[in-house]
Amino acid sequence: MLAVALVGTAAVAPALAHPENETDHGVDERTFVVLWSGDEDGNVSAQAGDGELAALRQLANGTDIPLNSPPQAVERWNRGDLADFPETNEDVSIHPPDADTEDGRFVKDAYAELFAVQPSTRARLSESRTPLYVAPDGNALGTVDYRVAVPPDDTTGDRRVYWSLQEHQISTTRLLVDGHVEAIDSGLHTVELAYMDIDGYQDQRHTLALEAEVTVTLEKHVRTKVRRCRTVGGSTTCWTEWEDEYSYPTETLRVSDSITVEESDLAVSGFVARYPNGDLGLVVYKSEPWLGHSVPDGDVRGVWRFYSARDSDWDTLIRSTEDGATQTHSPLHPLQVNAFPMETGPSARDRHVELLDAYGETTQPPSLPEHINLDVATDPYTASYGIATRTATDEAFSGLQAWGLVRGVTVEADVSDFAQIGIRRSNLTLSTVNSTENATTVRVHLEDAATGDPINTGGRDGYVVLDGQRLNTTGNGTAMVTITRSNAVVSARYEPGRWWRNTPGYVGDSAKIHVGGTAFELIVTLSRVFVPVGLFLLTVYVVDRVTQSGIWPPWRGL
Repeated sequence: MLAVALVGTAAVAPALAHPENETDHGVDERTFVVLWSGDEDGNVSAQAGDGELAALRQLANGTDIPLNSPPQAVERWNRGDLADFPETNEDVSIHPPDADTEDGRFVKDAYAELFAVQPSTRARLSESRTPLYVAPDGNALGTVDYRVAVPPDDTTGDRRVYWSLQEHQISTTRLLVDGHVEAIDSGLHTVELAYMDIDGYQDQRHTLALEAEVTVTLEKHVRTKVRRCRTVGGSTTCWTEWEDEYSYPTETLRVSDSITVEESDLAVSGFVARYPNGDLGLVVYKSEPWLGHSVPDGDVRGVWRFYSARDSDWDTLIRSTEDGATQTHSPLHPLQVNAFPMETGPSARDRHVELLDAYGETTQPPSLPEHINLDVATDPYTASYGIATRTATDEAFSGLQAWGLVRGVTVEADVSDFAQIGIRRSNLTLSTVNSTENATTVRVHLEDAATGDPINTGGRDGYVVLDGQRLNTTGNGTAMVTITRSNAVVSARYEPGRWWRNTPGYVGDSAKIHVGGTAFELIVTLSRVFVPVGLFLLTVYVVDRVTQSGIWPPWRGL
């Protein structure tokens, strides 16, 4: 590894980064290979393994891999990686290049630096908005270091000063949230401090700060040559001697680092309904980005996917001494979870689940950092604050589990958190009002199939499509439409819109009518009656022939 040494305040040239290529810190191999998005492809060793692991390694060597959930292994890695902080002493301060170092009289190059906040997720919502979401309870990992500058001795003249180091320490390390102390430690160059109940503070956005006090005590020994005289019996004798004076100057220097975070607060609500055929309808929403929720026998995910990448600010370390600064490769490679809007959008991971809608803010997509090779949305995307689904299940709805963008942030939503909405069948009928050689006027009638109440599509979500034309029914559920006669059969369908936007909700219906003449209409009407009856009689005949049950003909014995 090539390092560049400098003296004084000269700039430090960059050193090459060495991304990890083998697992450590208790992270299993299958997980390890997907954690390094943005690193050089081919970096992960393609050593032999089982078929699944070998295939995963090959994939990771060619591209980055999106994740469906924030990986817990990131926290395990960071906690173990922090322990790799190099050995240090009072003569050297080891710090990342972007650390804000402070100098006092005796304390030099002192700093405190946040290494990671976890669990957390950097949400890449847009080009200009990338908040760091954190859990209500979490941990801050950090490093603190400094060096001691002992003044040079002055060994000339009649007043001589000798300096020596008596004591030095990191006297206090604190974690603060919005200026309030959450945790205290002391004495260590690497720390992990916990915060609790961040949602107890007033705002959702908070300042998380790592603060440390470095204390140095020196001994200052001053020797002063003094002339002394003594008179005895009228005779004066003079001489010189050294007089010693000791003092112990102490300096305490406070250093800090801070970051703005946003609490990942998850409290969902929504609507629940049963379709006439028994399917479960669910709408779940939250007014900020969140991941998704469970459904019977599966789950639903919004537009968000995840990747893990190393924090390149720690790719190198600076070793500062009284002779200058040297930049070397860093053994520390902290990871950060990121969320981004996936090009493919929301998805349901169960074939019995139909994704009806995902709604929310329409946002210009972000661009991902350089070398991140993932399918981020390229057109304005819907932020999936609300997710609507239809699930084929007869399971009673008792609640669900929802997940935030930060690992471990979940909520168990009870059935009482959801408004109950009824979904009913609709009945669409068509009739001919009058007909000419070139045109026909068709009457559309739409009503509630159970109550017969008219459905006014002009006053709610939804519409009717007749012969390719979209139209709305009025207060009595009807509409009159004149169409050019081009087809013998005219069809119509009711598109009821989103059931959760109106009460009650409806399922659609369709209808057909022949506009070619009354005789043909009679034939069509008769066919609607006799075709089902004929199919029934055919079924009875086949069953009788197979089972010899003697039920054919069904009118036997009459």
